[in-house]
Amino acid sequence: MGVPRKPVAPPTPEQAAFLERAIEQYGKATYNFAYRLTHNEADARDLSQEAFIRVYRAWRSFQPGTSFLSWIYRIVTNLHRDELRRRKGRYQEEIPEDNAPQEFAGGRPLAVTPIEEYVESQLSEPLARSLERLSPDQRQVIVLADIEEYSYQEIAEIMGCSIGTVRSRLHRARALLRRLVQRQLEQKEQ
Repeated sequence: MGVPRKPVAPPTPEQAAFLERAIEQYGKATYNFAYRLTHNEADARDLSQEAFIRVYRAWRSFQPGTSFLSWIYRIVTNLHRDELRRRKGRYQEEIPEDNAPQEFAGGRPLAVTPIEEYVESQLSEPLARSLERLSPDQRQVIVLADIEEYSYQEIAEIMGCSIGTVRSRLHRARALLRRLVQRQLEQKEQ
């Protein structure tokens, strides 16, 4: 039998209220951000849940008057980086359950991913495909700056780097994205 675990103390009313408010106000944005990083619904859910577990554990460390969204995006970013480090070197390929195409009532899946709706309504196909080809760090800085419209200072806080690093990463990511989109457009014309 395993080592007995220490019982977890029940949350205080303040802690429970803080977490409930956080999930209610920022749960969707947190999931959307996680999905943009992972491109996978299950991973995004896991990442979001783990982020809110961290919020629950460290709720007193949140400084009122600062951006909660920046704080939780930083948590999500760090969790995602940790997961990428753990997975590094492992070969992963999703195995389809069967060869039949998936059919959904009404023509849409029950859980439509927010990023898919956004991409369909806002981004062109070449841009969406090009975004997928960026590294996670490049995609993250583009999402934070150009989609979420965060300031360089906020992005630096979320990514845990200097403003200068944000500027250079964003410059390189945008240049690469332009080249990738151009290639997509050229391939489409052929």
